Amino acid sequence: MTSPPSSTVLVPQIRGTLAHSDRIVLPQSILEQLLSEAGRELLPSPLTFRLYNPATNAFTHCGVREFSAPESTVLVSRQIASTLGISEKQLQASSQQDGQSTTPVIEVSKCDLPKGTFVSLCPLDANYLTIDDNWKALLESTLQASYTTLTEGQTFAIVNPATQDTITMLVKNLQPAKAVCIVETDLTVDITAMSEDHARKSVANRDAKRKEQNGMVATISKDVPIGGTFSNLSQEYLFELKAWDRSLPLIVKLEVLDADESSERDIDARAADVYVSIDGHPSKDYFLWSTQSEEKNAISIAPSNSFLAKSEGISLAVGSCVVPLSFLLTVTQAADMAEVKSTPALPPDSRQCPNCKQFYSARTFQLHSAFCERNNLVCPHPSCGRIFRRQDGVPESHWHCDLDSFSCDSVSTKQKHIVTHHTSPTCICNETFPSQQHLAHHRATVCPQKLHICRFCHLRLAQESSPDSQSDLLAGYTGHESRCGTRTTECPRCNRIVRLRDLDSHMQLHELQRVSAPVPRICTNENCVRVIDNDPAAANSNSLGLCSSCFGPLYSPMHDPTGSRLKGRIERRYFIQLTAGCKRHLCTNAACVTGRANSNLPKLAAGEVAAVVKELTQGGKLEFCVDDGMTRRRQLVNWIGDDNEFAKPWICKAVGEVGVGADSDDITHSEVSARSWLAENGVRITEAR
Repeated sequence: MTSPPSSTVLVPQIRGTLAHSDRIVLPQSILEQLLSEAGRELLPSPLTFRLYNPATNAFTHCGVREFSAPESTVLVSRQIASTLGISEKQLQASSQQDGQSTTPVIEVSKCDLPKGTFVSLCPLDANYLTIDDNWKALLESTLQASYTTLTEGQTFAIVNPATQDTITMLVKNLQPAKAVCIVETDLTVDITAMSEDHARKSVANRDAKRKEQNGMVATISKDVPIGGTFSNLSQEYLFELKAWDRSLPLIVKLEVLDADESSERDIDARAADVYVSIDGHPSKDYFLWSTQSEEKNAISIAPSNSFLAKSEGISLAVGSCVVPLSFLLTVTQAADMAEVKSTPALPPDSRQCPNCKQFYSARTFQLHSAFCERNNLVCPHPSCGRIFRRQDGVPESHWHCDLDSFSCDSVSTKQKHIVTHHTSPTCICNETFPSQQHLAHHRATVCPQKLHICRFCHLRLAQESSPDSQSDLLAGYTGHESRCGTRTTECPRCNRIVRLRDLDSHMQLHELQRVSAPVPRICTNENCVRVIDNDPAAANSNSLGLCSSCFGPLYSPMHDPTGSRLKGRIERRYFIQLTAGCKRHLCTNAACVTGRANSNLPKLAAGEVAAVVKELTQGGKLEFCVDDGMTRRRQLVNWIGDDNEFAKPWICKAVGEVGVGADSDDITHSEVSARSWLAENGVRITEAR
C-alpha cells in the first residue's frame, strides 16, 4: 500500500553513520499525518518510504531514522541523492539555501515493502576481497546497522571502520519483489562478479595481499633476540609472540644498534620504537603499550594486566624515524621486576663525584675527580646529568623538551617526540586527543570504530560507543554487544526463549542444576539397571528396593508383617532359576541354570542347589533373572562404566533414557546417545560432592 506523495525540499545530511545509510530524517508533520491515518492501529515497524525525483524520473526506497527535520525538508545521505540523480552542485545550492530555483524537490510517500528473501549483489571494485579478511561479516553488519530497504539497481557502500576503505556494491536482483525490506528477515545473499576477468582479478588481489601480510609477520620467541634493518621510513617490522609464562612479567626490550654513530649521523637510541597490542596490527597510532611513553627502550607488562590476561598472543611492531637503522628486539621474563632494575652494591667507603655524580671507592676518588673535572662536561639541564667531553662541549643535537622530561641526541627523534607527544590528533570517531599516545590507546581500547568480534553475532565489526547500562559495563559488553545481546534465542536444553546476553548465565544455571542433582536410585537386583526414582509403586510397595518388573513375581496381597512369606517366595524363585532356568538366550546370571550354561559354568548337583539358595538368601544380594532387553542394557552400562568417568547410577539413567536396540548397530547408536546424554546431564565422578 502506498500513501499519496508529499513534496519536500531535499537537504543533504552527512553525519556519522548516515554518510552511508538509507535512513532519512523527516519532518514531525509527516509523523503526525501517519498517526492520524492509522487511527487506533499501530504503525508498522519499520516504516518504509518511496522517494521519487520528478526532474530525473529516478526513485528509490528508504527507512526513517527520526522525525526531527525542518518543515517541508527531508535530510538524506549523499548516497540517496546520487541514486535520485541529484548533482553535487544542486546539493551545495540546497545546503546554502541561496535560492529555491535550484533546490531539488522530491516526493515522499509511505509504502509497505515485503520482507526480502534473496539478494544478488555485484561488487563494482575488483579489490572487494581485500577490504577485510572477513569482508562478508562486514557486509552483513553494514546491512544490519545502516539499511532498512534494498531496491534493484541501487548502489551502496561498505566501509571498513579501521582503514576507511570503501567498496561499492550494486543490487542486481531481489526476491520476492524489486524493492524489499531487510529488517528482521532471513536474507540469502549471493555475490556475483561483473565478469570472469573481474572475479579473477579480485582473487589475485586478495592472494597478493595475504601473501604480503603473511610474509611480513614473523614469530618471536622468549629470550631469543631478533633483529632487522630499516631501509625506508614507511617500512615496519611485525612480530607475534604466542607462548610465555603468564605468571611472570613480560619485558620487551628494543636496542638501536646504530646509536653509537650519533656523532656522525642524525641518530640516537630513541630513534626507533616498539608498539604492542593484543589484536590486529599495532602501529604508531594503534597500540596498548609502547616505548614512546617510557624513559628507556623497554616495556614491562605485569601478569595481572587485564588486557594481557584475556589474550591468546601479542603482536609487536617496530618502527623507525631514521634510515638506515638496525635494531635488536628481545622479549624476556623475570620472577621479579627488581631483577631487571637491580644495581650493583656500592663499596662501603665509596664517594660520589660532584661532577659526574658517579660513585667511586675512596682509593680512586681523588684521581677520578681531578680527571673528571678537567675533561668532562655535564649537561646543564637539571634533570639530565649526561656527560660529554669538555673539548667538544654539549652537541647541538642534544635536546631537552620544555614540556616534559624527555631528552634525545637526534633532530629526527626530537621531531618524532613533538609529533607523538605534543600535537593534538583527531580520531576517525571525531574525538580529539592531547597526544598521539592518547589517540593510539583510545583506538586500541574504547574507540567506537574499533573492530571487534561480537560474542553474540560472531561478526567482526565496530564496537560502537560504551553502553549506558552499568551492568553492561561490568559485564564487559561493548556498545554493539549491549544492543546485539537483546536479541533472543532458544535454550538448547529447556527450549525456553532467552536473551543472548542472558544465555551464559542461563546455561550456568543448568550446569548448577546438573551438578546438584541427586544420584539416581537403581533397582537392587544385580542383573537389572532400571532407575526407580520415577517408579513410585516400586519404591513404596516393597522393602527390597526392587523395580516393579523385578518385584512383580514376588508380590502377594497377603498380610506379611514379619516378611517370612516374602522370604519363602524369594527362595522358591531361586529354586526355579537353579533347576528349570529362565530359558533366555542372553542370560548370564550365575544363580540360574540357563545363565550358567550360557557362561560355561558347571551345572549344580541336586544336593548343591539347597546350599546355594540358602547362601543367596542370606547374602543380601538379589540375583534374579531379567529379560534379554535388560541384559543388553546392562552390557551397555558395563561398557560405558569401564571409562570410570560416571558412576553406575548415572549410566543406568542415561541408558534408560535412550533405550537399547536389538542389533549391533542399534547398540552402537545407543552408546553414542547415552554418552551424549551423560555429557549434558550426568554428574562425573570428579564432580560428585
